[in-house]
Amino acid sequence: MLNTLEFILRILFFVLSMVWAGKIMILRTDKQIVINPLLIIISSLLVILPSSKEGIELLGVSVQNIKITLYCIYVVIIVLGIYSTNKKHGIF
Repeated sequence: MLNTLEFILRILFFVLSMVWAGKIMILRTDKQIVINPLLIIISSLLVILPSSKEGIELLGVSVQNIKITLYCIYVVIIVLGIYSTNKKHGIF
């Protein structure tokens, strides 16, 4: 079940990253100055974590749970960022 959840979050990660990259190229806002470094930090942590094999733990928590948490945080930050930039420019 966690493998399926992680796969779904990876797809969301990819799609929302492409949407956010488009927003960066089209719109320039002050909020991007705060959001972009957070996204870079989360992405770099996801890259350096080992593959989610069963039984691997880091600080007493499984690596798969850490990755799922980071993916969820990433998705929430991007969704809030897209909402706030669209709200500012009157798109929604």
